[in-house]
Amino acid sequence: MEQTLNPFPLYCLPSVGFIFKLSAIPGAEILLGERFNKQTYRSRFEIGGPQGRQLLSIPLVHKSTHASTAEVQIDYSQNWNVKHWRSIETAYRRAPFFEFYAHYFEPLFIKKYFLLAELNLEAIQIVIRILKLKISVELNTDYKETLKPSNFQSSKDYNQVFIEKNGFLANLSILDLIFNEGPSSNDYL
Repeated sequence: MEQTLNPFPLYCLPSVGFIFKLSAIPGAEILLGERFNKQTYRSRFEIGGPQGRQLLSIPLVHKSTHASTAEVQIDYSQNWNVKHWRSIETAYRRAPFFEFYAHYFEPLFIKKYFLLAELNLEAIQIVIRILKLKISVELNTDYKETLKPSNFQSSKDYNQVFIEKNGFLANLSILDLIFNEGPSSNDYL
């Protein structure tokens, strides 16, 4: 019997809810052939900083409005990668597990990826390895509809660095869960 794969968009350091949904299935199909939509979590992610939610956006080279996710290029004309890593350090250096997991993610902001899909795939693979998810992920360059972002919600609270100041901020990037909960992240999921 052939395994049915669930279609997922290729998000950048996806939300806790996205990873929760991904971890609950045996097989996922990451879609590279879908039309790239601007201002989505394909090129953005949220962290919990001292001032609350902080949206980090990866600048892109805009060549075509009909580009597929696999064709979108990253713009390095600004030092966004250095600024993003500093923002992550500021937000999480006091998190209980930052020092144990930062070295997995820092290379994402040092290496210069040509395509956004390369960066996003590497990030997903790192998360799968850290969380030891038993999931089969396949890439598909055909166009298909993916799950909608509203399907990627997390509901349970966990400890966060700035919870006393900001309250619990739900559904941040998976970075938040990993840096705050470490090995217990699997229990949360």
